[in-house]
Amino acid sequence: MQQPSLEQLNDIIEPGQAGWWPPSWLTIAVVATLLAGVLVLATVLFRRWQKSKVRKAAIKQLLQQKDANIEQITVLLKRAALAYYPRELVATKHSRTWLVFLLAPLSNNERASFEPLLQQADKNFYGTEDNDFNRNYYQLARLWLSKDLSKQPGVSDV
Repeated sequence: MQQPSLEQLNDIIEPGQAGWWPPSWLTIAVVATLLAGVLVLATVLFRRWQKSKVRKAAIKQLLQQKDANIEQITVLLKRAALAYYPRELVATKHSRTWLVFLLAPLSNNERASFEPLLQQADKNFYGTEDNDFNRNYYQLARLWLSKDLSKQPGVSDV
C-alpha cells in the first residue's frame, strides 16, 4: 500500500463557534421560571406597597386629629383594617371585641398597658366619653397603626 503524500491531503477545517440560538429546553425552562418568580415577587411587593400606603395615610390623618373622639378614631382604624382584613371580620367587631382585635398583635407589655381599656369599653363606646379613655384609645390607635399590619394575626388568630 502506498502512503499518500502530505500534499494530497485536504486541510482540516475547524468548525465555527456554536450559536446561542435556538436555546435548549433547559434554558427555556430556567428563563421561564425566573420570569414567573420575578412577576410574582413584583406583584407581592406592589400589593404590600399599596397596603402600606393606606396605613401611612391613616397615621397622617390620625396625627392631624389629635383631639378626635372615639367614633372618629374607630372609623379611621376600621378603614385601615379593611385594607388588610376581610370586610366580614372587621365589620363584626365593636366595643370590647374591637379592642381585643386591636390588642391581638401587640406584645405582652404593650397589651398590658392597654388592658384597662377593655373594662371601660362599653361605657365609653356607648355612653359618656371619658377624656382619659379617649387619650388612651388614641395612643392605642397610633401604636396599632405603627405596626406592620400585613404581618399581624389573620382571621383565625383574632
